[in-house]
Amino acid sequence: MQKIITHRKQLVEYFLNSSTPEQMSKIGGEFEKLGVFKHSKEAISYTGKKGVAAVLSGLSQRYGWEPIREEGSIIGLFRGTKNITLEPGGQIELSGSPLDNVHQVKKEVEEHLREIKSISEPLGIKWLGLGMQPVSKLKDIQWVPKNRYRIMVPYMEKHGKLSHYMMKKTASIQVNLDYLDEEDFSTKMGTALKLVPIITAIFANSPVSEGKLNGFLSKRACIWNYTDPARCHLINKRFFLKPRFSSYVDYALDVPMFFILRDEGWIEVKNTTFSKYLKEGYQGYRATLDDWELHLSTIFTEVRVRSYIEIRNADCQRMELLPAIPALWKGILYSKNSLAEVLSLLKGVSWENICELYRVVPHQGLRTKIEKVRLLDLAKEILKIARAGLKEQEKLNDKGEDESIYLAQLMQLLIEDELCPAEVIIKNWKGSWHASIDKLIEYSSY
Repeated sequence: MQKIITHRKQLVEYFLNSSTPEQMSKIGGEFEKLGVFKHSKEAISYTGKKGVAAVLSGLSQRYGWEPIREEGSIIGLFRGTKNITLEPGGQIELSGSPLDNVHQVKKEVEEHLREIKSISEPLGIKWLGLGMQPVSKLKDIQWVPKNRYRIMVPYMEKHGKLSHYMMKKTASIQVNLDYLDEEDFSTKMGTALKLVPIITAIFANSPVSEGKLNGFLSKRACIWNYTDPARCHLINKRFFLKPRFSSYVDYALDVPMFFILRDEGWIEVKNTTFSKYLKEGYQGYRATLDDWELHLSTIFTEVRVRSYIEIRNADCQRMELLPAIPALWKGILYSKNSLAEVLSLLKGVSWENICELYRVVPHQGLRTKIEKVRLLDLAKEILKIARAGLKEQEKLNDKGEDESIYLAQLMQLLIEDELCPAEVIIKNWKGSWHASIDKLIEYSSY
């Protein structure tokens, strides 16, 4: 039985105790993907002989993944330090191991995709590197039968008019990074928050939904603007101005709780913030560190903290660009020189600037301007800084190549062609694809 916690100081210590020495710092990724039936292009269901549950069962039987079940339904898998989890609309996510470099991250993802394709292709299923389901309407996508979602679904429906769209129709790539101490945490978090709209624009990749162009470059990012404001978006101004362990604790304490987990199962917690729960308990239950960790997992800000920093703002990508997401963040946040250069580049960017960019970028992307400067021009400089940071870190593969190789295609796209992934899709959609969903599926499939 876990020790009961009663003081805010214990929550601050949780983050302090999660600090990692530089030589032990790792990088990890969480890679969501959207499943569609090859012939109908509709989202695959959870149930059925050709559904998500069948894919998970196949992975378990063929590749040694251990199943995770709730009330008889398979809702996830684990193998060693890796997990395969399900998002509410049946999106399959690989939660990878903490690894030393992007070379290993790429290898891990490629192995996962080989395995899942071998199970899915005989079932007529394609997995897509897009940020948004391209065909299915919300009502036609089946909910995954996870107990935590049974609690979250009715709550989210009342808090943000597009919350269910976020849950069922979107897919992103998340990057997990360590922090050395509170000063390092403060620098990395402050930098990441300033970069969120720019990186969102660089990786915008959801311009098609319900079978047509939707008017956005990142419809996924737009949807996040209309989800629960108490636990989403950009944390808050207080944290932005002073990103410390204590200010993040204060933010998280004020976020309403969803549930706690005890031997008897998932227990819904209603009308209670973690601050109130810490002081008063709930229906006889008292707060523990496990409750705190579970609560932190229900905060969906673009950058959030658990025992590591998790950056969540990029649309899912085709395999060619997928490793660029962890590479870009690693090149900046794991290099003191890169951090200093980015902070200098963005020195005049205010909280108000970030909030406005966050609102506009889903539609305008890299064409958005900040103080008469195009985000495209800032993005080009940021890419160059990240590339130098990766070269400086000198993490080499078997061929003697450093991690900057994973930015090469992105630099070609952004610096030479001045396009984001969504603009490539739109160009093809209006041109040689002739608005063909088949062409989009073919182009985006893993």
